[in-house]
Amino acid sequence: MAFIRRTFMQRYVPLMLFFLVLLTPFALKQIYGTAADTMQQGDGERLIIVTAHVEGIRREFAEKFSEWHKAKYGKSVYVDYRQVGGTAEIVKFFDATKRAKFPTQGTYDIDLMWGGGDTLFERDLKQRGEHLEAVKLSDETMRYAFPQSKIVGVPLYDDKDFMWYGTALSSFGITFNRDVCQYLQVKPPTTWADLADPKFRSWVILADPTRSGSVKQAFLIIIQRAMADAAEADESEDLGWAKGMGLIRQIAANARMFTDAGSSVPGFIASGDAAVGMTIDFFGRSQADAIPDNRLAYVDPINATAINADPIALIKGAPHREIAIRFIEFVLSEQGQRLWNTKPGAPDGPRLTALRRLPIAPPVFQDISNFTDPVNPYEAAGTFNFVPARAQTWEIIDTLIQVSCMDLLDDLRETRRIILEKNRPDLDAKLGTFPFDQQEALRRAKTWRTATALEKIQLQRQWREEFREEYSQLRRMAQTSQETP
Repeated sequence: MAFIRRTFMQRYVPLMLFFLVLLTPFALKQIYGTAADTMQQGDGERLIIVTAHVEGIRREFAEKFSEWHKAKYGKSVYVDYRQVGGTAEIVKFFDATKRAKFPTQGTYDIDLMWGGGDTLFERDLKQRGEHLEAVKLSDETMRYAFPQSKIVGVPLYDDKDFMWYGTALSSFGITFNRDVCQYLQVKPPTTWADLADPKFRSWVILADPTRSGSVKQAFLIIIQRAMADAAEADESEDLGWAKGMGLIRQIAANARMFTDAGSSVPGFIASGDAAVGMTIDFFGRSQADAIPDNRLAYVDPINATAINADPIALIKGAPHREIAIRFIEFVLSEQGQRLWNTKPGAPDGPRLTALRRLPIAPPVFQDISNFTDPVNPYEAAGTFNFVPARAQTWEIIDTLIQVSCMDLLDDLRETRRIILEKNRPDLDAKLGTFPFDQQEALRRAKTWRTATALEKIQLQRQWREEFREEYSQLRRMAQTSQETP
């Protein structure tokens, strides 16, 4: 009998466990159902949104909007989210869909684009004149959400053509691991320049600006701060641009790696694989909130961060246009705005996840008693923010960072290592100043703009070799004892 029982256990128990695992999700679905099933059944409507937002934001807003729509219009809504990647992938998606589907069908089969930063909407989607449709919101919504049209000079919505509306505010700063900083015997960072501290060598984590507009915007903040410093010192802003790009090189020389997405940076820091990194505020705060022992923290660099809108826009030929406009107005209502920053479980708060985003509607900040982050961006913005005249090199800085830092990361790290080892602050200052200024960058941007795909590959190769030779020359100079003038 013992032999029979042992044989039965060996042969059939694994098989029974396999079927148990296989069938459990279906059984639970029959018992509890899902939010999507509930919204699709019976009287449900549908809404299709391309979004760069994380799962928690998608789920909480879908559930609350469906409840709101059911109460107000008698029908629930199934929100069908589509994710196609970062900024570059989003633009490619709309361009490809425009060519393949819109000419014959008059629709992208998409209702809304939500999230990704104002630059994506204003420069990459609106200016093409192909993808977005203007929409006028109700006077009630506009009075509540946008009693002012700008924050420190930066638009909160498209007040000219009404192609997009900000739904939340974002800033860019530094996430750091207190334990790793203590291990490295370095003070926690408070400025962008702190990331260039040699003690952080191989302990900085950065993201690829060629794949994310938000990441590129964070690098642009460093450049704009340097340009502002130059103006305050009565120096040329063109030279300030070169110093900002040079600081990026010094920071990159400390980089362990460039990740594919900015959202992954805080995870490397939380695990201790990196000490510091440049992050969007809500990524940093959310990760810090998820770590129970307070070893992770996020800081906005003093007078050196920028606050901008995270928009939503109606897509041309939207198949569910009326419901799409209702979603925009819900997100901009007091209920939708409080969802961004209220603690889970509190009145008007999310059900499960703290979203850690700053609302865009100023009236919300009159009562922040249940806010996860009791910050009023309209008071904290200070006087520094993006200046359009200082963002002229937007289209080229990601390529310049790629060919000077990412493609030559080993060369760059070794160059600065030798410079510091040989105690050559003069050469470190040269590395900290880009070899050309803003005017030359604008000339290169013009060439890049009109180049074919093959010509762009050739330009990248040419520019990469220029930087490779510069680093080689700096290393040779570091071997001498004579300082440069």
